[in-house]
Amino acid sequence: MRPLLITLVACLLATAPALAAGELIITEIMYNSSESTDVEWFEIYNASGTTLDLTGWWVIDDNASHTQVPLSGTMAPGAVMVMAGTEALFTAKHPGVTNYFPACFQTHGVEWSLGNGGDQLNIHDATNALVCSVLFDDAAPWPTEPDGSGPSLLLLDADCADFSDATCWTVGLGDGTPGVLTGTVADGAATWGDVKALFR
Repeated sequence: MRPLLITLVACLLATAPALAAGELIITEIMYNSSESTDVEWFEIYNASGTTLDLTGWWVIDDNASHTQVPLSGTMAPGAVMVMAGTEALFTAKHPGVTNYFPACFQTHGVEWSLGNGGDQLNIHDATNALVCSVLFDDAAPWPTEPDGSGPSLLLLDADCADFSDATCWTVGLGDGTPGVLTGTVADGAATWGDVKALFR
């Protein structure tokens, strides 16, 4: 590898989120859409540098008695996936989005939904260790527009020390951008593919 290329690689990757290996984070939440059918979903991003095997991983809200909804498959570094509340409602609203998990939290086992007044999302790995947790609200200092006005709740900073900190979140674009990383998180997510593309 040429010295110039090595320098460019180092500089570009230095701008990527400095996250722990194997970390999965929640980047966007639609908890109270403007639709009368209440299309709910949240987006997950593999911020690590390794492919994650999600076998045995699961998601639950703030109620421990609710059904643990399984994640599945693998996620490559930088990959984005969506977990919908109901597949039929989600695909009707977002027909172009195909990167979603087969299990849906409103139809898997004993259904549960995201609270319109705020809720908590917790991702656990196959050892039941907590990987990511977001406790959000619909009142200030949290953005209030996502509470029924149409937009989603969008993560501002993947380096945020506490994903339950309201200052780490902002108002999403339009009716949300499920399955597509947007905002400053996307701006900082430099990958090896991005680097190679500069030299094509």
